Amino acid sequence: MAGAVAAIDRALDRLGLVLARFARPIRDGLIVVGLARAAYYFFVQGIQPWTFTGVDARAYWRVDLAHPYVGSGVGDLSTYLYSPAFAQVTAPLSLLPFSLFDALWTAILIVAFAWLVRPWPWAALILFLPVCYEILVGNVHFLIAAAIVLGFGAPATWAFPILTKVTPGVGVVWFALRREWRALGIAVGATGVVVAVSIVTAPSAWSDWFAFLVASPARSQLLIPRTSLALVLVAFGAATNRRWLVPVAVWLALPIVWVNSWVILLAVIRLREPVVPRSPTHGESA
Repeated sequence: MAGAVAAIDRALDRLGLVLARFARPIRDGLIVVGLARAAYYFFVQGIQPWTFTGVDARAYWRVDLAHPYVGSGVGDLSTYLYSPAFAQVTAPLSLLPFSLFDALWTAILIVAFAWLVRPWPWAALILFLPVCYEILVGNVHFLIAAAIVLGFGAPATWAFPILTKVTPGVGVVWFALRREWRALGIAVGATGVVVAVSIVTAPSAWSDWFAFLVASPARSQLLIPRTSLALVLVAFGAATNRRWLVPVAVWLALPIVWVNSWVILLAVIRLREPVVPRSPTHGESA
């Protein structure tokens, strides 16, 4: 197994050198493809997200804390799908007019997007379609991408992806495989504390959410094989010090990969440099 990992590692290094040599034409070609795909989606397929702006943000704004999942369905517009903990955070914002809430939420998403893409601003053109879609509908993928990046230094931020879309928790396996026990404990512990506090205040909402997850049609979207492959990517990344494979794995393991879900890959930009191998510190060894 170690030999196979080393061989793949060397092959990726050689591929990286080839890509670096032809970086400019590859980049320009991907930009053309990205813009052409967006134009085809908007004007040939006729799917124009500016005609249904804020549909996901509206779900967070109007969530009913007493019965957050009544009438909710995967793929339905403006229905709430995430954990009760996230609902408890966003529910007080329903006191604002939706136009103000949506403006503030969009501003947060734009800030997260700008931070993610700053080292390679041209990447926004490659992912022009999912970037536009995400900003217009107001989902949480930019925030998940930012949480992944920040999670390597502040593991508690992993609570956000886990308590929204659940399966991004595959990324936490990185810490276990690298025997970074303190970071793993913080990530799991922070999530557990949030869950515990939330359950105390709304136990019935959590039982409703678990029932909703069991009945979710995402089970038929090849979730098990995709998650299995995601775990393999995390394991390979942990073995070869490639942090950028974690957002790829998270994207692959999403319950359903929507067109705007691709923006999670923007986290690769800030994680593209390999981590420096180190020996486990005291208290982190096996």
